[in-house]
Amino acid sequence: MGRLIVIVLVCAGLWAGYWYVGATSLDRALTTWIDERRAEGWVADVGALEVRGFPNRFDTEMRDIDIADPETGVAWSAPFFQILALSYRPTQVIAVWPDTHRFSTPIQSIDIETEQARGSIFLEATPSLELDRSTIVVDEMRLSSSLGWVTSLREGRFATEQVAAKDNAYRIGIDLSGLAPAEEVLRVLDPAMILPRMVENLNLDADILFNAPLDRRALEDKRPQIVSLGLSNLSAVWGDVTFRAAGDIVVDNAGVPEGEFALRAVEWRKVLDMAVASGFLPQKFAPTVEQALDILARTSGNRDTIDTTLSFRRGLMLVGPIPVGRAPRIVIR
Repeated sequence: MGRLIVIVLVCAGLWAGYWYVGATSLDRALTTWIDERRAEGWVADVGALEVRGFPNRFDTEMRDIDIADPETGVAWSAPFFQILALSYRPTQVIAVWPDTHRFSTPIQSIDIETEQARGSIFLEATPSLELDRSTIVVDEMRLSSSLGWVTSLREGRFATEQVAAKDNAYRIGIDLSGLAPAEEVLRVLDPAMILPRMVENLNLDADILFNAPLDRRALEDKRPQIVSLGLSNLSAVWGDVTFRAAGDIVVDNAGVPEGEFALRAVEWRKVLDMAVASGFLPQKFAPTVEQALDILARTSGNRDTIDTTLSFRRGLMLVGPIPVGRAPRIVIR
């Protein structure tokens, strides 16, 4: 019996030592990262940093956070941020964001309010801590910009996972419900108020290849840029309008896409009316475009449904054979 007690005490002592070493190393690593960012000219202020959770957890909380990258002008400030992990699985963490925090760019600052925002993040057990997979849940989010616009979201689900067969490739999934775009956006897209003020559902499923892994260097150095995008599904339900897209594009070093998406739109005439009312499509071209789209709709067997393509060619964007403007540049700051 006495020997058993000694064994238990020794094991408890070893575990306590492991926890202390792990907690101290985690504290030191985070403090070193902050000091290194400051040495590179970042704003990196953390009012307090604490690791607790003995004996089975490494629960880290940072308070009064201000982080800003001078090269990109991107900044984030928050009253706190928590990283929660089991002590025997330190690279599998739960991240908890505060109810209110601020994200800033050189163009604007956005105040973010949520009822809940937390994520499960799985990192590879390597020095670079490459992202393996993640799931983030957001409920009742409200975005308020310094430019005056406000956007709200009832529920959001975001997920990522590595694509095993390719380096730097990730499968991305997004599911948004109850998206209320900013009034400024709605006035541009739908000035005639043809559709409801809320998008019922928006869904994305895509494989994205980057030019670098999503790891700690993606925060410390240059952001990885998109090399190619394989879109399995992009769909939206907005009032009577249902939209779906799928296809593939590649992106050059300047961020210009090349490729094609197949599109399907139900109640496409409402979309056309929105395009004319917003000025996106000049009124004088509307009859010609409507006639061409009507021919396409007839081939699908349903005159309310259109099947066509969105193409990116030589820096231009085309819907079917019709040029509609310059292709957007896809660049992550």
